Amino acid sequence: MIKILEINSKIFRKDNLDLVYFITEKKTLNGILHYKFKSENSDEIFLSEFAIRDRYMSETESKNYKQSKLVSRLFTNLIKNGYKIGK
Repeated sequence: MIKILEINSKIFRKDNLDLVYFITEKKTLNGILHYKFKSENSDEIFLSEFAIRDRYMSETESKNYKQSKLVSRLFTNLIKNGYKIGK
């Protein structure tokens, strides 16, 4: 589980560990901690700590996960759903 993240720490999407995001800012809005983060290819996004816990994992969690799983979870989900290349 993700603990409180610091500025410039890395997080990864759970469904595709190839996407790396960097925390750029933290704010408390209505009593809930929110993080602003961005990747090299995206605009900045604001999400609550609950959404981050649900959809993302920290750098240490991803290292442990990558050691046990070599294929990205997104590709695995595509295969399970019957993804086929070509006709």
